[in-house]
Amino acid sequence: MAVGSLGSLGIGSGVLTSDTLNKLKEAEMNAHLGLYNSQLETNTSRQKDLAELEAKLLAFQTAVNSLGDASQFNKKKVSPSVSGDSAAASLVVGSLSNLTNMKVIVDQLAQKDVYQSNGFKDKTATVMGSLGIKGTDGKTSFTITQDGKDYKIDIDESTTVSQLAEKINAATGGKVEAKIVNTGDRDNPYRLVVQSTETGTKNNISFSGDEDLLNAMGWGLDKNSISAGGLYGFRPIGAGEENKDKISGKFSGNPDDKLLGSGEKTSFTFVIKNGERYDRFTIDIDENTTYKSLAEDLKKQTNGKVELSFGEGNTFTFRATNGGQLSLFDGGYATDAEGNIDQANYARDSKATSLLKDKFGIELDTSTPQGYNVKADNENHIQKGMDAIFSVDGVKMTRPTNTITDIAPDVTLELKQKGEITFNVSQDTEALAQSLESLATAYNDLMINLNAATKYDPDAGTKGNFVGVSEIYNIKSEINNILLQTITVDGTVTVGDSESSEGIEVSSKVSLSLADYGLTLNDGVLSFDSGKFNSKFSEDPELAEKFFVGSNGFEDIDLAGDRVSNLGSENIEFKEGSFTITYNDTTIDLSKTPNGDPFVLTGADDIEKAKNLVDHINSFGLEGLEASFEIINQGNQNQQIQFKIKGTSGSNLEIQGDNEFLKKFGLSSRTLYSVYKEETGTFGMLKNTMGEIMSSEGSFGGYKESLTKESKNLNETIESTKASIESRYDTMWSRWAAYDGIIAKLNNQASVIANMINAANNQNS
Repeated sequence: MAVGSLGSLGIGSGVLTSDTLNKLKEAEMNAHLGLYNSQLETNTSRQKDLAELEAKLLAFQTAVNSLGDASQFNKKKVSPSVSGDSAAASLVVGSLSNLTNMKVIVDQLAQKDVYQSNGFKDKTATVMGSLGIKGTDGKTSFTITQDGKDYKIDIDESTTVSQLAEKINAATGGKVEAKIVNTGDRDNPYRLVVQSTETGTKNNISFSGDEDLLNAMGWGLDKNSISAGGLYGFRPIGAGEENKDKISGKFSGNPDDKLLGSGEKTSFTFVIKNGERYDRFTIDIDENTTYKSLAEDLKKQTNGKVELSFGEGNTFTFRATNGGQLSLFDGGYATDAEGNIDQANYARDSKATSLLKDKFGIELDTSTPQGYNVKADNENHIQKGMDAIFSVDGVKMTRPTNTITDIAPDVTLELKQKGEITFNVSQDTEALAQSLESLATAYNDLMINLNAATKYDPDAGTKGNFVGVSEIYNIKSEINNILLQTITVDGTVTVGDSESSEGIEVSSKVSLSLADYGLTLNDGVLSFDSGKFNSKFSEDPELAEKFFVGSNGFEDIDLAGDRVSNLGSENIEFKEGSFTITYNDTTIDLSKTPNGDPFVLTGADDIEKAKNLVDHINSFGLEGLEASFEIINQGNQNQQIQFKIKGTSGSNLEIQGDNEFLKKFGLSSRTLYSVYKEETGTFGMLKNTMGEIMSSEGSFGGYKESLTKESKNLNETIESTKASIESRYDTMWSRWAAYDGIIAKLNNQASVIANMINAANNQNS
């Protein structure tokens, strides 16, 4: 029970009161808890300051991490010759690309294929009723064809214009988009717009089905014009259901007879269906084409997928060699108004129809539905689907989309409008410079906080919360030791024989510090000179990356043979096993060429022989392996040849063979091992150090965790101490209450006795 909860304590004795007991308890509480509360107050203050310091450390760590990331050094800056709304294209270059420049000329943008219907009075009106279509038993249908797929659209007498749009969207699975638009026309404002969801000619839309319905919709067909994605071809009349991989008959004349007259030309298109796949091959025929040459052209241009063979009695057979269903189309690619070939469409040709009938005895069953285009002058075909046509560095290209991602690794070209534009691509040093500027700012903010937290001023009698805390004090020196260090990295230096020499680059160890890149530490303040950074960085970006981030990977193998001469004018025969090279788990025997023919080293002199041997080795195309040779003292009497083999893909290099034979080329049987090497750059080191400092086992992270534990322990100690004192004083109160009762009882007894004595005295008197 709480002391003082009963106010009667002390009534009996007048001494053992609640007030006395409360004062005793308060004195003991202060004596025991004062130290703990002081420690807890210090802990709370330190945790508050530590949170501020942590924010500064995290900001600095973020700046360090960005500079310790190799991707920072691969960021690209794209500078277009034209910008803004007038730019013909835009270019995004990722870190994996080696692109330095690109010239783009946009001739045509890719666009969607778009149709509109004739107008309807109301979008809720029925299609058949509005167009006056009777159909069969009150039903009709038409088919939309796109990219070799047919989508049948069924309509009945209850189908409204809006429902027709829904049917198209559902049937095509979103490949074709249908919607109702209000044109504002006074009489028939509603039109059905049907368009391909994606751009490009392969997504063009064509139609077949109820021609009365299609005419009424405003999509009258030209049955001599077929979309490339809707060409299925025709089978001959009466061909039947058997042997669908063949088209057979009898031809007139001899195999060497010409098929057309002087100046005439036409085309046949063969279609092979395998499952859902259609392969189409157009074969051009002119005044020089014979039956026999047609067979040769057909085999060659279809890669043997279609063959024409001749039998006895002037019989012939066109055959799909892969077993697919073979069909034939009497025509070829269409041509546009300027006479250019239009590979997005096919056109029937009466000459081809006549040629099939007269020379091959074939009449085609043209009742088989195709994906027909609308008539060329149809105004309801409001936009024709087109591929993008453009050139990159002079190379003409086409794509079905305006977003091009496959012209180079990690490069995205976005075509915007017709025109010409040039892009220059360089390393984005601005981003690096900004990161270094941010690092300097974060460092200075951190040091201001660290200095204040660890400073002791004896004159003012003030000190920071972390004076004497080595875990915090040492952070500064750990960071500065790395920022001020000089490290050596693998690089190159230019060496020349004289001041006028251009010099040559040779491999060398290069010593570098952050000061070389404009980052200097003076009087505890870190400053950054962007001009100095840009100048130094541009000298050798690869060297800068090694210094900042580090490098890892297998070292290149450089094999240089002994210097040799007098290879002789005679041919050198290579016997099997006399000279082999193993690289990337592939062994090549130089006694053979890549196609297996015997190899003999020829050449009029040492240089010619050396060149031929190097070309022979390189002709095998081993990835990462390159052979070369150097001429020592060229033109002098003591001229020599030195063969070299370089491996750059991390594989071991093994030379094996007859040592006496290999000696001719300054080589011997040996294995060179590729060594894995890992070097950490300045910010790689600092990144690791900051990670260690902030971890739970590091100086800052460990100290933060110790403060949390200390706070928990102090609170638990305070609570347990309070509970212990409360418990003891509750017991003391109970005892005092008992003592007080005894005293009160004794006082009562004494009072009774005193009263009895007084009464007796009064009677005696």
